[in-house]
Amino acid sequence: MYQSNQPGYSINIQVYCKQLNGLRYGQSYQLIVFTKDPDGVFQEFKVIDNYSNDHHVMFKFYGLKYLFEMVQPLKFDLYLGQQFIGQCQANLGEILGDKQRVFYLSDLMNQRNGMISFKTERSQENIQKIKFDIYLQLNNSLFQSLLSLFKEQQSLSLILYKKIPNKQVILQTEAKPKSSQLNWKKIETSFEILCDNDPLQSIFCEVIQHEGFNQQSLGEFEFWKYQIDKNVCLFNITNLNNEIIGRSMIDQFEYDIEGQFYNFIQQGTQLALIIAIDFTESNKNPYNNESLHSITKESQYLQAIEQVAKILMDYDSDKKVPMYGFGGVPRYLQNYNKHCFPLQGEAQSLEDIRRIYEFSVKNIKLDGPTCFNPMIRQVMKWAQEDLNANGNQYFVLLILTDGKYMDEDQTIMSIVDAGNLPLSLIIVGIGDSADLKAMDKLDGNNGLWDTLGRQAERDLVKYVHYNKVKNDQGELAKELLDELPKQLVLYKTKKK
Repeated sequence: MYQSNQPGYSINIQVYCKQLNGLRYGQSYQLIVFTKDPDGVFQEFKVIDNYSNDHHVMFKFYGLKYLFEMVQPLKFDLYLGQQFIGQCQANLGEILGDKQRVFYLSDLMNQRNGMISFKTERSQENIQKIKFDIYLQLNNSLFQSLLSLFKEQQSLSLILYKKIPNKQVILQTEAKPKSSQLNWKKIETSFEILCDNDPLQSIFCEVIQHEGFNQQSLGEFEFWKYQIDKNVCLFNITNLNNEIIGRSMIDQFEYDIEGQFYNFIQQGTQLALIIAIDFTESNKNPYNNESLHSITKESQYLQAIEQVAKILMDYDSDKKVPMYGFGGVPRYLQNYNKHCFPLQGEAQSLEDIRRIYEFSVKNIKLDGPTCFNPMIRQVMKWAQEDLNANGNQYFVLLILTDGKYMDEDQTIMSIVDAGNLPLSLIIVGIGDSADLKAMDKLDGNNGLWDTLGRQAERDLVKYVHYNKVKNDQGELAKELLDELPKQLVLYKTKKK
């Protein structure tokens, strides 16, 4: 059995096999699941018992590790006793991200023998954790009246509970010496525990006063998940007489990014990849062996594109990948923008991407200069149109370039503008040019400001120099995509 030892997110999968020839209730089917090891060899992961009826056979297996930045091939072999029924191969990303994909079982003659569908869920140990702070501000007059001669023995704690079906205490904080202002930091739980992840189910918080062995309720406040999602964080504390005795603030919510990303993908968010390739003169003539677009060997451009595309295309139901060029003169177009022009053909597979790229390097005259902004603006337009149409796409623009871009101010301004759009930029530096250092500024890890003094609302750019990772298979995609789940989650949560 092979399971990666990298950090990941543990999930369970239900497998449904349907439309099988001769399917009858009570027959003893068996499903064997395989994962690929680092050498590309399928290793047996699980052998699973089943439940069957007259319509389908259902299997369930547990604890499969999900890693977004990797392609994770799976193979499913179905048997009836010793008889082989059919096989299906699929990437885990496809199972999670492609809601319209239909999977089939194929027999030994490669003929279809039934359909297979999947349902995934988070493993119990991966219930999405949340951390937050709670602050109390009690009315000063009330606070003074509550003090006793033994005030040094008085303390306050909080109880979080659900009322339905009866009072169920979820957690109780530590007791703190009584003060008119108190805070409890980094309370850890989950919305599954607090409210069954239901945004409309009430969550109650009761303020408890302790004095020696005695305790009494001072008051409580009520809140809902949907309020937290909308950044509503101030609540009145009321006593049994419905008098306001103070205010509370719930702040500094920290979500498990992997869990949030998984949830958005499960809810139908699609990752729409767009590829933009540098065709400027500095790449050198493709018929020259030293060219970064050399036709005599597989270029770094193509290697980088394929490493990223084979992951992101699993999360796009239509598999369409627009491919664009910049900085060149396409011989197959009459009217075009030199800094943002479509490549010839439509890509819906890795084979299409390779074919279109190879055609392009032979049919585009290298020119210049290098400009990013027109391409970014084009994708921003698509993102805004999808947003206006209530779509559920998150756009990922992959820019591959060998040198310094000439429109820095306009590019940074567009990135700042794009903070409220479903968009991320991933940039790959190709070759050895020292000018590639200019791309680090766009990465925005230390903040990004435009010439108008505006700061980017969120980090939506990741840059990697290909030469630094080219000797480690899969490392480029891991480096480029490691921030994408967080970028998507920050956009989605801020949008609310």
